[in-house]
Amino acid sequence: MAKILEKVLSKRGAKTASHDDFLIHTLLEVAENPFHPTDNPKVSSDRELGARGGEKDTFYRKVMHVSQGHTVTAMEAFNTSMMTSDQYHPYTGSRKRMASPLGKPKFITLENSPNHPTHLHSQAKDIIYKGIVNLGTAFNALMSDKLCERMRQRDALDIQPHLLQYFDMTGTPELKEAMVAFFNRHFHPHVPVLPSQVVVMSGVTSCLDALGHALCDPGDIIITPTPVYGRIITDFRDVTEINMDYLNLSEGEEDSDTGNGFTLRVEDVENRINSLKEQGLRVGAVILLNPHNPLGDVYPPHFLLRLLDVCAQHKIHAIVDEVYALSVFKEGVEFHSVLSLDVPDPRRTHVLWGMSKDFGNPGMLVGVVVTRSKEVLACLQNSSVFKAVPSVIQQAATVILNDIAWSDEYFLPTKKQQLRAAFEYARERLDKMGVIVRDSSAGLFIWFSVQRFLKHKTEEEELALHKELLEAGVYTVPGVIFYCITPGWMRIVFSTGHQDLKEGLDRLEMVLKRREPHNTNGILHTCSKDHIPELP
Repeated sequence: MAKILEKVLSKRGAKTASHDDFLIHTLLEVAENPFHPTDNPKVSSDRELGARGGEKDTFYRKVMHVSQGHTVTAMEAFNTSMMTSDQYHPYTGSRKRMASPLGKPKFITLENSPNHPTHLHSQAKDIIYKGIVNLGTAFNALMSDKLCERMRQRDALDIQPHLLQYFDMTGTPELKEAMVAFFNRHFHPHVPVLPSQVVVMSGVTSCLDALGHALCDPGDIIITPTPVYGRIITDFRDVTEINMDYLNLSEGEEDSDTGNGFTLRVEDVENRINSLKEQGLRVGAVILLNPHNPLGDVYPPHFLLRLLDVCAQHKIHAIVDEVYALSVFKEGVEFHSVLSLDVPDPRRTHVLWGMSKDFGNPGMLVGVVVTRSKEVLACLQNSSVFKAVPSVIQQAATVILNDIAWSDEYFLPTKKQQLRAAFEYARERLDKMGVIVRDSSAGLFIWFSVQRFLKHKTEEEELALHKELLEAGVYTVPGVIFYCITPGWMRIVFSTGHQDLKEGLDRLEMVLKRREPHNTNGILHTCSKDHIPELP
Protein backbone atom coordinates (compact mmCIF):
# COMPACT_ATOMS: atom_id res chain seq x y z
CA MET A 1 0.00 0.00 0.00
CA ALA A 2 2.84 2.39 0.82
CA LYS A 3 4.25 1.72 -2.62
CA ILE A 4 0.89 2.53 -4.18
CA LEU A 5 0.74 5.79 -2.25
CA GLU A 6 4.26 6.79 -3.24
CA LYS A 7 3.48 5.96 -6.87
CA VAL A 8 0.36 8.11 -6.84
CA LEU A 9 2.12 11.01 -5.16
CA SER A 10 5.09 10.84 -7.49
CA LYS A 11 2.81 10.87 -10.51
CA ARG A 12 1.02 13.95 -9.16
CA GLY A 13 4.25 15.72 -8.27
CA ALA A 14 3.44 15.73 -4.55
CA LYS A 15 5.56 14.85 -1.55
CA THR A 16 4.37 12.69 1.31
CA ALA A 17 3.67 14.89 4.32
CA SER A 18 4.15 13.11 7.64
CA HIS A 19 1.18 14.83 9.27
CA ASP A 20 -1.04 13.51 6.45
CA ASP A 21 0.06 9.88 6.78
CA PHE A 22 -2.78 8.82 9.05
CA LEU A 23 -5.56 10.04 6.80
CA ILE A 24 -3.99 8.92 3.53
CA HIS A 25 -3.23 5.52 5.08
CA THR A 26 -6.81 5.20 6.25
CA LEU A 27 -8.36 6.02 2.87
CA LEU A 28 -6.29 3.40 1.07
CA GLU A 29 -6.35 0.82 3.85
CA VAL A 30 -10.13 0.82 4.06
CA ALA A 31 -10.41 -0.19 0.45
CA GLU A 32 -8.15 -3.23 0.78
CA ASN A 33 -8.41 -4.56 4.36
CA PRO A 34 -10.42 -7.71 5.09
CA PHE A 35 -13.47 -7.59 7.33
CA HIS A 36 -13.04 -7.48 11.08
CA PRO A 37 -15.82 -7.88 13.65
CA THR A 38 -16.19 -5.07 16.09
CA ASP A 39 -16.38 -5.49 19.83
CA ASN A 40 -17.77 -2.07 20.64
CA PRO A 41 -21.18 -2.23 22.37
CA LYS A 42 -22.28 1.09 20.88
CA VAL A 43 -21.60 -0.24 17.40
CA SER A 44 -23.48 -3.43 18.17
CA SER A 45 -26.57 -1.49 19.16
CA ASP A 46 -26.33 0.56 15.99
CA ARG A 47 -26.03 -2.58 13.92
CA GLU A 48 -29.18 -3.97 15.49
CA LEU A 49 -31.01 -0.81 14.46
CA GLY A 50 -30.25 -1.06 10.78
CA ALA A 51 -27.53 -0.58 8.21
CA ARG A 52 -26.65 -3.72 6.30
CA GLY A 53 -26.70 -5.86 9.42
CA GLY A 54 -25.05 -9.18 10.25
CA GLU A 55 -21.64 -10.09 11.59
CA LYS A 56 -20.04 -8.91 8.34
CA ASP A 57 -21.42 -5.41 8.73
CA THR A 58 -18.70 -3.47 6.98
CA PHE A 59 -19.91 -0.08 8.09
CA TYR A 60 -18.08 -0.69 11.33
CA ARG A 61 -15.04 -2.50 9.93
CA LYS A 62 -12.00 -1.35 11.88
CA VAL A 63 -8.87 -0.04 10.28
CA MET A 64 -5.73 0.14 12.40
CA HIS A 65 -3.04 2.77 12.07
CA VAL A 66 -0.27 0.90 13.84
CA SER A 67 2.33 3.63 14.13
CA GLN A 68 -0.09 6.06 15.79
CA GLY A 69 -2.14 3.48 17.68
CA HIS A 70 -5.44 5.00 16.56
CA THR A 71 -8.50 2.99 15.60
CA VAL A 72 -11.17 4.21 13.25
CA THR A 73 -13.94 2.39 11.44
CA ALA A 74 -14.32 2.05 7.71
CA MET A 75 -17.39 4.25 7.80
CA GLU A 76 -15.57 7.06 9.54
CA ALA A 77 -12.47 6.65 7.41
CA PHE A 78 -14.43 7.32 4.27
CA ASN A 79 -16.56 9.95 5.95
CA THR A 80 -13.44 11.98 6.62
CA SER A 81 -13.32 12.80 2.96
CA MET A 82 -16.83 14.25 3.08
CA MET A 83 -17.08 15.90 6.46
CA THR A 84 -15.55 18.72 8.42
CA SER A 85 -14.76 18.13 12.06
CA ASP A 86 -12.25 19.72 14.42
CA GLN A 87 -13.16 17.91 17.62
CA TYR A 88 -10.12 15.64 17.49
CA HIS A 89 -6.62 16.06 16.15
CA PRO A 90 -5.21 12.60 15.33
CA TYR A 91 -1.57 13.68 15.25
CA THR A 92 -1.24 15.40 18.58
CA GLY A 93 -3.86 13.42 20.45
CA SER A 94 -5.49 16.63 21.62
CA ARG A 95 -9.04 16.33 22.84
CA LYS A 96 -11.87 18.80 23.03
CA ARG A 97 -14.07 18.59 26.08
CA MET A 98 -17.80 18.45 25.42
CA ALA A 99 -20.95 18.25 27.51
CA SER A 100 -22.49 14.81 27.76
CA PRO A 101 -26.29 14.57 27.51
CA LEU A 102 -26.05 12.51 30.70
CA GLY A 103 -24.77 15.52 32.58
CA LYS A 104 -21.16 14.37 32.99
CA PRO A 105 -18.36 15.92 30.96
CA LYS A 106 -16.56 13.47 28.72
CA PHE A 107 -13.72 13.54 26.24
CA ILE A 108 -14.08 12.33 22.68
CA THR A 109 -11.17 10.42 21.16
CA LEU A 110 -10.98 7.90 18.38
CA GLU A 111 -10.49 5.23 21.02
CA ASN A 112 -13.71 5.86 22.96
CA SER A 113 -15.89 7.07 20.09
CA PRO A 114 -15.96 4.73 17.10
CA ASN A 115 -18.36 7.12 15.42
CA HIS A 116 -16.02 10.10 15.37
CA PRO A 117 -14.58 11.27 12.01
CA THR A 118 -11.21 12.91 11.68
CA HIS A 119 -10.87 16.20 9.95
CA LEU A 120 -9.64 15.33 6.47
CA HIS A 121 -11.89 17.75 4.64
CA SER A 122 -10.27 20.77 6.23
CA GLN A 123 -7.05 19.79 4.44
CA ALA A 124 -8.70 18.41 1.31
CA LYS A 125 -6.27 19.96 -1.16
CA ASP A 126 -3.34 18.27 0.60
CA ILE A 127 -4.92 15.01 1.74
CA ILE A 128 -6.84 14.28 -1.43
CA TYR A 129 -3.47 14.44 -3.06
CA LYS A 130 -2.26 17.19 -5.32
CA GLY A 131 -3.39 16.28 -8.80
CA ILE A 132 -6.36 14.15 -7.79
CA VAL A 133 -9.59 15.55 -9.21
CA ASN A 134 -12.15 15.95 -6.45
CA LEU A 135 -15.59 14.85 -7.68
CA GLY A 136 -16.58 13.81 -4.17
CA THR A 137 -17.06 16.97 -2.11
CA ALA A 138 -20.44 18.64 -2.66
CA PHE A 139 -19.27 22.16 -3.37
CA ASN A 140 -20.69 24.43 -6.07
CA ALA A 141 -17.78 26.19 -7.76
CA LEU A 142 -19.73 27.25 -10.85
CA MET A 143 -20.47 30.74 -9.54
CA SER A 144 -17.54 31.23 -7.16
CA ASP A 145 -16.01 34.06 -9.17
CA LYS A 146 -19.30 35.97 -9.25
CA LEU A 147 -19.81 35.49 -5.52
CA CYS A 148 -16.29 36.69 -4.80
CA GLU A 149 -16.87 39.79 -6.90
CA ARG A 150 -19.98 40.58 -4.86
CA MET A 151 -18.26 39.87 -1.57
CA ARG A 152 -15.43 42.26 -2.40
CA GLN A 153 -17.80 45.18 -2.66
CA ARG A 154 -17.57 47.63 0.19
CA ASP A 155 -21.02 47.06 1.70
CA ALA A 156 -20.30 43.36 2.31
CA LEU A 157 -17.03 44.16 4.08
CA ASP A 158 -18.09 47.38 5.77
CA ILE A 159 -16.74 46.79 9.28
CA GLN A 160 -18.38 49.15 11.75
CA PRO A 161 -17.54 49.41 15.48
CA HIS A 162 -20.74 47.62 16.54
CA LEU A 163 -19.55 44.48 14.73
CA LEU A 164 -16.64 44.28 17.16
CA GLN A 165 -18.95 44.06 20.17
CA TYR A 166 -20.80 41.09 21.64
CA PHE A 167 -24.02 40.31 19.82
CA ASP A 168 -27.12 38.12 19.95
CA MET A 169 -25.68 34.62 19.58
CA THR A 170 -28.84 33.36 17.89
CA GLY A 171 -28.15 35.75 15.02
CA THR A 172 -27.89 39.49 14.60
CA PRO A 173 -31.21 41.31 14.18
CA GLU A 174 -30.10 42.41 10.71
CA LEU A 175 -29.38 38.86 9.53
CA LYS A 176 -32.59 37.49 11.03
CA GLU A 177 -34.60 40.13 9.22
CA ALA A 178 -32.76 39.35 5.99
CA MET A 179 -33.33 35.61 6.46
CA VAL A 180 -37.03 36.10 7.12
CA ALA A 181 -37.44 38.31 4.06
CA PHE A 182 -35.54 35.73 1.99
CA PHE A 183 -37.74 32.87 3.22
CA ASN A 184 -40.90 34.86 2.60
CA ARG A 185 -39.76 35.55 -0.97
CA HIS A 186 -38.50 32.11 -1.95
CA PHE A 187 -40.11 29.55 0.37
CA HIS A 188 -43.64 31.01 0.19
CA PRO A 189 -44.54 30.19 3.80
CA HIS A 190 -48.13 29.35 4.66
CA VAL A 191 -47.70 31.58 7.70
CA PRO A 192 -45.04 34.31 7.39
CA VAL A 193 -41.82 33.44 9.19
CA LEU A 194 -40.90 35.76 12.06
CA PRO A 195 -37.40 36.70 13.23
CA SER A 196 -38.24 35.24 16.64
CA GLN A 197 -38.68 31.81 15.00
CA VAL A 198 -35.19 31.79 13.48
CA VAL A 199 -31.92 30.68 15.07
CA VAL A 200 -28.69 31.17 13.12
CA MET A 201 -25.80 28.79 13.76
CA SER A 202 -22.41 27.95 12.29
CA GLY A 203 -23.64 25.70 9.51
CA VAL A 204 -26.37 23.10 9.16
CA THR A 205 -24.21 20.53 10.95
CA SER A 206 -24.37 22.71 14.06
CA CYS A 207 -28.11 23.09 13.58
CA LEU A 208 -28.61 19.31 13.45
CA ASP A 209 -26.48 18.75 16.52
CA ALA A 210 -28.40 21.40 18.45
CA LEU A 211 -31.74 19.96 17.34
CA GLY A 212 -30.62 16.53 18.46
CA HIS A 213 -29.95 17.89 21.96
CA ALA A 214 -33.30 19.69 21.99
CA LEU A 215 -35.51 16.88 20.72
CA CYS A 216 -34.00 13.66 22.02
CA ASP A 217 -32.55 12.00 25.07
CA PRO A 218 -29.58 9.61 24.86
CA GLY A 219 -30.77 6.32 23.41
CA ASP A 220 -33.72 7.84 21.56
CA ILE A 221 -34.05 7.01 17.88
CA ILE A 222 -34.14 9.21 14.81
CA ILE A 223 -35.30 7.49 11.63
CA THR A 224 -33.60 8.36 8.36
CA PRO A 225 -34.18 6.84 4.95
CA THR A 226 -31.02 5.54 3.30
CA PRO A 227 -29.07 6.09 1.13
CA VAL A 228 -28.47 9.44 2.78
CA TYR A 229 -25.71 12.00 3.17
CA GLY A 230 -23.47 10.35 5.76
CA ARG A 231 -22.89 13.50 7.83
CA ILE A 232 -26.55 13.32 8.91
CA ILE A 233 -25.76 10.18 10.90
CA THR A 234 -22.75 11.56 12.73
CA ASP A 235 -24.34 14.97 13.30
CA PHE A 236 -26.85 13.30 15.56
CA ARG A 237 -24.79 10.42 16.89
CA ASP A 238 -21.38 11.82 17.77
CA VAL A 239 -22.30 14.07 20.66
CA THR A 240 -25.91 13.46 21.66
CA GLU A 241 -25.69 9.64 21.72
CA ILE A 242 -28.84 9.33 19.64
CA ASN A 243 -29.40 6.00 17.91
CA MET A 244 -30.01 6.27 14.18
CA ASP A 245 -32.39 3.85 12.49
CA TYR A 246 -31.83 3.29 8.79
CA LEU A 247 -34.93 2.84 6.67
CA ASN A 248 -33.19 1.14 3.78
CA LEU A 249 -34.45 1.96 0.30
CA SER A 250 -33.48 -0.34 -2.54
CA GLU A 251 -33.03 -0.10 -6.29
CA GLY A 252 -35.78 -1.12 -8.67
CA GLU A 253 -38.73 0.25 -6.73
CA GLU A 254 -40.99 2.61 -8.68
CA ASP A 255 -44.02 4.75 -8.02
CA SER A 256 -45.75 7.74 -9.58
CA ASP A 257 -43.95 10.32 -7.42
CA THR A 258 -40.44 9.87 -8.78
CA GLY A 259 -40.42 7.06 -11.35
CA ASN A 260 -37.07 5.88 -9.97
CA GLY A 261 -35.68 3.29 -7.64
CA PHE A 262 -34.80 4.10 -4.04
CA THR A 263 -38.32 5.41 -3.58
CA LEU A 264 -39.42 6.47 -0.11
CA ARG A 265 -42.97 5.49 0.87
CA VAL A 266 -44.84 7.01 3.79
CA GLU A 267 -46.30 3.63 4.75
CA ASP A 268 -42.76 2.27 5.17
CA VAL A 269 -41.96 5.09 7.59
CA GLU A 270 -45.09 4.39 9.61
CA ASN A 271 -44.40 0.66 9.66
CA ARG A 272 -40.91 1.31 10.96
CA ILE A 273 -42.21 3.63 13.69
CA ASN A 274 -44.70 0.98 14.81
CA SER A 275 -42.05 -1.74 14.73
CA LEU A 276 -39.65 0.24 16.89
CA LYS A 277 -42.39 1.10 19.37
CA GLU A 278 -43.33 -2.57 19.65
CA GLN A 279 -39.73 -3.24 20.66
CA GLY A 280 -40.10 -0.71 23.47
CA LEU A 281 -37.87 1.85 21.76
CA ARG A 282 -38.58 5.58 21.75
CA VAL A 283 -38.64 7.33 18.38
CA GLY A 284 -37.79 11.00 18.77
CA ALA A 285 -37.90 12.20 15.18
CA VAL A 286 -37.87 11.45 11.47
CA ILE A 287 -35.47 13.39 9.26
CA LEU A 288 -35.96 14.00 5.55
CA LEU A 289 -33.61 15.72 3.12
CA ASN A 290 -35.63 17.68 0.57
CA PRO A 291 -34.17 18.01 -2.03
CA HIS A 292 -32.43 14.74 -1.33
CA ASN A 293 -28.73 14.02 -1.10
CA PRO A 294 -27.54 11.86 -2.89
CA LEU A 295 -30.68 10.95 -4.88
CA GLY A 296 -31.57 14.44 -6.11
CA ASP A 297 -35.29 13.86 -5.52
CA VAL A 298 -37.66 16.75 -4.84
CA TYR A 299 -40.63 15.55 -2.79
CA PRO A 300 -44.08 16.89 -3.77
CA PRO A 301 -46.44 18.61 -1.31
CA HIS A 302 -48.89 15.70 -1.02
CA PHE A 303 -46.05 13.37 -0.01
CA LEU A 304 -44.71 15.83 2.56
CA LEU A 305 -48.15 16.30 4.10
CA ARG A 306 -48.69 12.55 4.38
CA LEU A 307 -45.34 12.14 6.08
CA LEU A 308 -46.04 15.02 8.46
CA ASP A 309 -49.44 13.49 9.25
CA VAL A 310 -47.76 10.24 10.30
CA CYS A 311 -45.31 12.11 12.52
CA ALA A 312 -48.15 14.12 14.06
CA GLN A 313 -50.22 11.00 14.77
CA HIS A 314 -47.29 9.41 16.59
CA LYS A 315 -46.34 12.69 18.30
CA ILE A 316 -42.78 12.62 17.00
CA HIS A 317 -40.80 15.48 15.51
CA ALA A 318 -40.28 16.01 11.78
CA ILE A 319 -36.93 17.52 10.75
CA VAL A 320 -36.72 18.66 7.14
CA ASP A 321 -33.31 19.67 5.79
CA GLU A 322 -33.91 22.00 2.82
CA VAL A 323 -30.29 23.03 2.24
CA TYR A 324 -30.62 22.42 -1.55
CA ALA A 325 -33.97 24.22 -1.79
CA LEU A 326 -32.81 26.68 -4.45
CA SER A 327 -30.61 24.22 -6.34
CA VAL A 328 -33.42 22.62 -8.36
CA PHE A 329 -32.27 22.55 -11.99
CA LYS A 330 -34.69 20.23 -13.80
CA GLU A 331 -37.28 21.91 -16.01
CA GLY A 332 -40.84 21.44 -14.78
CA VAL A 333 -39.82 20.48 -11.23
CA GLU A 334 -40.80 22.90 -8.49
CA PHE A 335 -39.57 22.84 -4.93
CA HIS A 336 -42.19 23.15 -2.18
CA SER A 337 -40.88 23.98 1.26
CA VAL A 338 -42.51 22.49 4.32
CA LEU A 339 -42.89 26.12 5.39
CA SER A 340 -45.36 26.58 2.53
CA LEU A 341 -47.68 23.86 3.84
CA ASP A 342 -50.47 23.92 6.40
CA VAL A 343 -48.66 21.39 8.57
CA PRO A 344 -50.63 19.27 11.07
CA ASP A 345 -48.24 19.78 14.01
CA PRO A 346 -46.30 23.07 13.71
CA ARG A 347 -44.66 22.69 17.12
CA ARG A 348 -43.03 19.41 16.05
CA THR A 349 -42.02 20.51 12.56
CA HIS A 350 -38.56 22.03 12.09
CA VAL A 351 -36.91 23.28 8.89
CA LEU A 352 -33.21 23.77 8.23
CA TRP A 353 -31.48 25.78 5.55
CA GLY A 354 -28.05 27.22 4.98
CA MET A 355 -26.06 29.28 2.51
CA SER A 356 -23.38 26.65 1.85
CA LYS A 357 -25.08 24.89 -1.06
CA ASP A 358 -27.52 27.35 -2.60
CA PHE A 359 -24.96 30.18 -2.51
CA GLY A 360 -21.82 28.08 -2.87
CA ASN A 361 -20.05 29.44 0.21
CA PRO A 362 -19.57 26.62 2.78
CA GLY A 363 -16.60 28.50 4.19
CA MET A 364 -18.95 31.10 5.66
CA LEU A 365 -20.79 28.46 7.73
CA VAL A 366 -24.21 30.09 7.95
CA GLY A 367 -27.02 27.71 8.89
CA VAL A 368 -30.49 28.36 10.23
CA VAL A 369 -33.28 26.53 12.04
CA VAL A 370 -36.86 27.68 11.60
CA THR A 371 -39.26 26.39 14.24
CA ARG A 372 -42.54 27.51 15.80
CA SER A 373 -41.91 25.65 19.05
CA LYS A 374 -41.09 27.99 21.93
CA GLU A 375 -39.61 25.08 23.88
CA VAL A 376 -37.30 24.08 21.05
CA LEU A 377 -36.34 27.71 20.47
CA ALA A 378 -35.34 28.02 24.11
CA CYS A 379 -33.05 24.98 23.80
CA LEU A 380 -31.55 26.25 20.56
CA GLN A 381 -30.92 29.65 22.09
CA ASN A 382 -28.90 27.99 24.85
CA SER A 383 -26.90 25.95 22.33
CA SER A 384 -26.27 28.94 20.07
CA VAL A 385 -23.69 30.33 22.51
CA PHE A 386 -21.40 27.50 21.37
CA LYS A 387 -22.33 27.66 17.68
CA ALA A 388 -22.50 31.37 16.87
CA VAL A 389 -21.53 32.79 13.49
CA PRO A 390 -19.00 35.67 13.70
CA SER A 391 -20.66 39.05 13.34
CA VAL A 392 -18.49 39.99 10.35
CA ILE A 393 -19.69 36.90 8.48
CA GLN A 394 -23.28 37.70 9.43
CA GLN A 395 -22.80 41.19 8.01
CA ALA A 396 -21.67 39.78 4.66
CA ALA A 397 -24.53 37.24 4.62
CA THR A 398 -27.03 39.99 5.38
CA VAL A 399 -25.82 42.08 2.45
CA ILE A 400 -26.06 39.13 0.04
CA LEU A 401 -29.57 38.13 1.10
CA ASN A 402 -30.83 41.72 1.02
CA ASP A 403 -29.45 42.42 -2.45
CA ILE A 404 -32.55 41.27 -4.35
CA ALA A 405 -31.32 42.57 -7.71
CA TRP A 406 -28.14 40.53 -7.40
CA SER A 407 -29.24 37.37 -5.54
CA ASP A 408 -32.82 36.88 -6.80
CA GLU A 409 -32.58 38.32 -10.29
CA TYR A 410 -29.02 37.37 -11.25
CA PHE A 411 -27.15 34.90 -9.04
CA LEU A 412 -29.81 32.26 -8.35
CA PRO A 413 -31.27 32.09 -11.91
CA THR A 414 -27.79 32.00 -13.47
CA LYS A 415 -26.69 29.30 -11.05
CA LYS A 416 -29.72 27.20 -12.01
CA GLN A 417 -28.76 27.40 -15.69
CA GLN A 418 -25.17 26.48 -14.88
CA LEU A 419 -26.26 23.50 -12.80
CA ARG A 420 -28.57 22.24 -15.54
CA ALA A 421 -25.84 22.45 -18.18
CA ALA A 422 -23.27 20.74 -15.95
CA PHE A 423 -25.70 17.97 -15.01
CA GLU A 424 -26.59 17.26 -18.64
CA TYR A 425 -22.93 17.13 -19.59
CA ALA A 426 -22.05 14.73 -16.76
CA ARG A 427 -25.11 12.54 -17.28
CA GLU A 428 -24.52 12.08 -20.97
CA ARG A 429 -20.83 11.33 -20.43
CA LEU A 430 -21.80 8.69 -17.89
CA ASP A 431 -24.42 7.27 -20.24
CA LYS A 432 -21.70 6.89 -22.86
CA MET A 433 -19.60 4.92 -20.39
CA GLY A 434 -22.42 2.43 -19.96
CA VAL A 435 -23.15 3.10 -16.29
CA ILE A 436 -26.68 3.23 -14.89
CA VAL A 437 -27.62 6.86 -14.22
CA ARG A 438 -30.49 7.65 -11.89
CA ASP A 439 -32.55 10.67 -12.88
CA SER A 440 -32.11 13.73 -10.67
CA SER A 441 -33.89 17.04 -10.25
CA ALA A 442 -31.79 18.97 -7.75
CA GLY A 443 -28.50 19.25 -5.94
CA LEU A 444 -24.92 19.19 -7.11
CA PHE A 445 -24.49 15.49 -7.76
CA ILE A 446 -25.37 12.40 -9.79
CA TRP A 447 -26.20 9.01 -8.27
CA PHE A 448 -25.28 6.15 -10.58
CA SER A 449 -24.56 2.41 -10.61
CA VAL A 450 -21.36 0.76 -11.80
CA GLN A 451 -22.60 -2.74 -11.01
CA ARG A 452 -22.03 -4.00 -14.54
CA PHE A 453 -18.35 -3.22 -14.06
CA LEU A 454 -18.12 -5.28 -10.86
CA LYS A 455 -17.28 -8.96 -11.13
CA HIS A 456 -19.40 -9.58 -8.06
CA LYS A 457 -22.07 -7.27 -6.66
CA THR A 458 -20.43 -7.00 -3.26
CA GLU A 459 -19.20 -4.26 -1.01
CA GLU A 460 -15.64 -5.51 -1.35
CA GLU A 461 -15.84 -4.96 -5.10
CA GLU A 462 -17.37 -1.52 -4.62
CA LEU A 463 -14.53 -0.45 -2.35
CA ALA A 464 -11.94 -1.99 -4.64
CA LEU A 465 -13.26 0.13 -7.51
CA HIS A 466 -13.18 3.22 -5.29
CA LYS A 467 -9.53 2.53 -4.48
CA GLU A 468 -8.76 2.00 -8.17
CA LEU A 469 -10.34 5.35 -9.00
CA LEU A 470 -8.24 7.06 -6.33
CA GLU A 471 -5.10 5.51 -7.79
CA ALA A 472 -6.18 6.80 -11.22
CA GLY A 473 -6.48 10.31 -9.82
CA VAL A 474 -10.20 10.86 -9.33
CA TYR A 475 -12.02 11.01 -6.00
CA THR A 476 -15.62 9.79 -5.97
CA VAL A 477 -17.86 8.69 -3.09
CA PRO A 478 -18.94 5.02 -2.93
CA GLY A 479 -22.46 4.04 -1.94
CA VAL A 480 -21.34 2.57 1.38
CA ILE A 481 -20.73 6.11 2.61
CA PHE A 482 -24.41 6.85 2.10
CA TYR A 483 -25.45 3.66 3.94
CA CYS A 484 -26.73 2.23 0.66
CA ILE A 485 -27.72 -1.43 1.08
CA THR A 486 -27.06 -2.25 -2.58
CA PRO A 487 -23.36 -2.38 -3.51
CA GLY A 488 -22.26 -0.81 -6.75
CA TRP A 489 -23.71 2.71 -6.51
CA MET A 490 -21.67 5.88 -6.20
CA ARG A 491 -22.01 9.67 -6.29
CA ILE A 492 -20.07 12.27 -8.20
CA VAL A 493 -20.38 16.04 -7.96
CA PHE A 494 -20.83 17.88 -11.26
CA SER A 495 -20.55 21.47 -9.98
CA THR A 496 -16.76 21.51 -9.76
CA GLY A 497 -16.22 23.58 -12.90
CA HIS A 498 -15.87 22.29 -16.45
CA GLN A 499 -12.13 21.62 -16.45
CA ASP A 500 -12.18 19.50 -13.29
CA LEU A 501 -15.41 17.78 -14.28
CA LYS A 502 -14.11 16.81 -17.72
CA GLU A 503 -10.79 15.59 -16.37
CA GLY A 504 -12.46 13.63 -13.56
CA LEU A 505 -14.87 11.95 -15.96
CA ASP A 506 -11.99 11.16 -18.32
CA ARG A 507 -10.21 9.35 -15.49
CA LEU A 508 -13.39 7.55 -14.43
CA GLU A 509 -13.91 6.41 -18.01
CA MET A 510 -10.32 5.21 -18.24
CA VAL A 511 -10.77 2.98 -15.19
CA LEU A 512 -14.09 1.55 -16.37
CA LYS A 513 -12.64 0.75 -19.79
CA ARG A 514 -10.04 -1.42 -18.07
CA ARG A 515 -12.79 -3.47 -16.47
CA GLU A 516 -14.78 -6.15 -18.26
CA PRO A 517 -18.51 -5.29 -18.25
CA HIS A 518 -20.81 -7.89 -16.71
CA ASN A 519 -24.51 -8.16 -17.53
CA THR A 520 -26.76 -6.83 -14.80
CA ASN A 521 -30.49 -7.39 -14.78
CA GLY A 522 -33.29 -5.54 -13.07
CA ILE A 523 -31.60 -2.17 -12.69
CA LEU A 524 -33.03 1.16 -13.75
CA HIS A 525 -31.15 2.95 -16.47
CA THR A 526 -31.32 5.94 -18.77
CA CYS A 527 -30.83 5.93 -22.52
CA SER A 528 -27.41 6.81 -23.90
CA LYS A 529 -27.08 9.85 -26.11
CA ASP A 530 -25.03 10.01 -29.31
CA HIS A 531 -24.01 13.60 -28.73
CA ILE A 532 -22.20 14.88 -25.66
CA PRO A 533 -22.68 18.65 -25.28
CA GLU A 534 -19.98 21.04 -24.21
CA LEU A 535 -20.53 23.18 -21.14
CA PRO A 536 -20.85 26.94 -21.64
